[in-house]
Amino acid sequence: MRSRSYIVIAVLLALASCTPKNALMITKDKDGSKMIVGTASRSVLHDPAFSWFDRGYEAYHPVAAPLAIIRGQAGALHIEIFGGTWCEDTHELLPHFYKVADAAGIRDAQITLHLVDRDKKTKDGSADRYKITNVPTYIVLKGDKEIGRITETVRKSIEADLADILTDKD
Repeated sequence: MRSRSYIVIAVLLALASCTPKNALMITKDKDGSKMIVGTASRSVLHDPAFSWFDRGYEAYHPVAAPLAIIRGQAGALHIEIFGGTWCEDTHELLPHFYKVADAAGIRDAQITLHLVDRDKKTKDGSADRYKITNVPTYIVLKGDKEIGRITETVRKSIEADLADILTDKD
């Protein structure tokens, strides 16, 4: 009987260690609104609590010329995004980014969306690893190499700033 107890404990410990470090955490923000923290797919933003996302996506119309530049390199890119469901800058830019990504042929599998808490932290340490100080931050990678980032605001537009990164025009 004693060995069964050890087996049960071992199985429970093994299962507990399989829990993702950055599983989504749904909580309440300081104003009582819904806040999500963790690595997520954009589908979590199609929630009435985040109506800013669908509204901003539908309203945005990217400019064609920078889209063509992005489209030409889309297959080689990976983009790490750090944003906050509580952040007004994220509310504005994140829907625009996804509209551009869709129009340029960047697949969801090429995008990692990290939703951070108000301290701009993630449970898996990725915000610290990428030295995130402001959100939203878009880190553009080719292979394992960072080739540029957009932090908090854009100079021209999300698509123009991405095209500038891809053509090395800063």
